Amino acid sequence: MPALSVAGFRRQRGFNASRVGDLNRGLVIEAIRQRPGIGRTHISAETGLTPSAITQIVAALMDEGLVEEVAAADAVKPEGQQRLGQPIRGLRIIPGYAATIGLHFDHEFARAVLVDVAGNIIAREKEQLQVEEPDQSTRLLAALFSRLDEHPQRPGRLLGVGVSVMGPVDHERGAVGLSSQYPAWRSYAFEQVLSQTIGHRVFIAINGSAAGLGEYWFGGGRHLGSYIYAFVGYGLGGALIFNRRAVRGSYGNAGEIGHIHAYPDGEVCYCGARGCLETVVSLRGLARFLGKARVEDLDFNAPGFCDDPELGRWIEQAGTDLGRSLTSVSNIVDISNILVSGLLPEPVLDRLIERTRRTVAVCQITARPKQITLEKAQAPSELVAALGAAAMPLYGNLF
Repeated sequence: MPALSVAGFRRQRGFNASRVGDLNRGLVIEAIRQRPGIGRTHISAETGLTPSAITQIVAALMDEGLVEEVAAADAVKPEGQQRLGQPIRGLRIIPGYAATIGLHFDHEFARAVLVDVAGNIIAREKEQLQVEEPDQSTRLLAALFSRLDEHPQRPGRLLGVGVSVMGPVDHERGAVGLSSQYPAWRSYAFEQVLSQTIGHRVFIAINGSAAGLGEYWFGGGRHLGSYIYAFVGYGLGGALIFNRRAVRGSYGNAGEIGHIHAYPDGEVCYCGARGCLETVVSLRGLARFLGKARVEDLDFNAPGFCDDPELGRWIEQAGTDLGRSLTSVSNIVDISNILVSGLLPEPVLDRLIERTRRTVAVCQITARPKQITLEKAQAPSELVAALGAAAMPLYGNLF
């Protein structure tokens, strides 16, 4: 039997001492950003770093102007620790240190947010766009970027620009939205064109992955660290957040729960395949179920909309199918926390989540060490992908 060649195998890269230092520094910054007022002792307990290592890292961050101490009354006290002797000196990120900008576009709107490094939303923008035209869409995103870049409250330093895009993506070519519905995007060098237009490098992620990161940095995900995320929008996006990072996959398209093959004889999905989960579990799927030609024909504010029996039947099917799929993903990756968000009216989303939760309870492995917990996500649904995009430059600069 011939020997196997390893020339084409991707090897795991090791970390030099300087890189290990960067990782430790990132852990400390992340702990402070997520819990303003946290003390050094608590950081040591959370990160596993020694008190002396924490002292050195914090001193360097304070010299850099990224971190400052806060008054004892504002400090976070470690659980079970009595406040005896000298008061705890808490730490927080200095908001004016730097900012990031997040851009996001879907099938109808482009959004942008300006966020400081402490996690405060400084400004936001929203415009309708014609997604079928790549050049026009890129110019609109560049215009939104310019407005926020010139915002009078923007900190002087801009760490970077993240972009949440329709997937799947081809990172080698910098192309996005490779779907049968928008063929003009297939050969469009989006990453290069946008970067050259705004004069900054851009960090790109698919919408589901970006939204999952947005939930971690700006929602309830910060208390979990690892979870499965699902977003019911025009399509059905998803993300796998593992150890506080989004799993990207080999090509950057991990988490596409909406394209699980769920209906052998189902509708053709916008991706070109037949029977994808999102052909039912999405705003497009809901519109089709209710006999509407477009999502825009759904009138969520119409009297009696939430009491429509047809809506109830859609919730029953969508919740059942979503619950089965999420349970399967949970069984595969061994993560027990699931967060669900979306653009549905809150009462409808609540009913969908409850139906999904009941399905999960029936379908999950009964002997697993921790039963699946499914909850509603907390980050603002209309902004969560843009917020996640704004968080992406942090990983390349701070974490």
